[in-house]
Amino acid sequence: MLSFIYLKKIIAIFFVCFFTTSLTAQILNTDKTVAMDSTKKIQSLVSISIATDQQKKSLVDFFYTGDFTFIKKNNSTTFYSKIDKVTNGGQSIQDIGTFQLKNNSALNKKLHLESFVQYQWDGALGLEYRNLAGFNLVHYFKNTQTEDFFWGAGVFLENERWNWSAVNNTTLIGGIPINVTHPKLNITAKYSVINPINNFEFIIRVFNQSGTYQNNFSNRTSVFNQVQLPISKKLMTSFNFDFLYDTSPLVPIDHFHYNYYQTLSYSF
Repeated sequence: MLSFIYLKKIIAIFFVCFFTTSLTAQILNTDKTVAMDSTKKIQSLVSISIATDQQKKSLVDFFYTGDFTFIKKNNSTTFYSKIDKVTNGGQSIQDIGTFQLKNNSALNKKLHLESFVQYQWDGALGLEYRNLAGFNLVHYFKNTQTEDFFWGAGVFLENERWNWSAVNNTTLIGGIPINVTHPKLNITAKYSVINPINNFEFIIRVFNQSGTYQNNFSNRTSVFNQVQLPISKKLMTSFNFDFLYDTSPLVPIDHFHYNYYQTLSYSF
């Protein structure tokens, strides 16, 4: 009986996740890069939260992120996924998802080739789907167990479909969804550092993506910030703040979006 109560406590801890969130926009995100000289050849991190409103009983909030990395000599492969879905009385309030497969191959000590494919959606903004595939050539200034700093550039091919559900001005709403396929230039930089005493980690990743649509120049700049605080060898909490500015959205929605959330994660 005692072991059953203890197991229930573990499950409760694993599924609790405190976070607040506002409107967010999706962008290409090739997240944390692990050191290839790591002695741990398989690394994983999972966060799950399921919450309901205690009074209305009709608000359901589901949040999940998963990050699985497989490391070989001079090569690492990462599968990242994120789902954030909120419904109220069966009506969708927020519906965000990302699935990404990334490979990082070391050409030498400083240069890495980063290739990726990604699928994502954001129902709150009217992004029905975005498919993309591409690569970055990355130059590492630091790539150790405690510090990670690089700058890179590359290209990717993007296919995205937008509807008009998030457009507030009814006079600007078009008839059919917009479907666009076009190449884009990607410039990115990342810095992360771990305090070796308490294992606190700070991560910042910046993306700048540019292209053209109907002879108009478009640019998306996104910044991802994260602070990770370990609770034990397996549990940690993180504070995340992301924001994006899009100079030319394909549909007339806000140019600036941000997202803040906290997570409790389990690694194995």
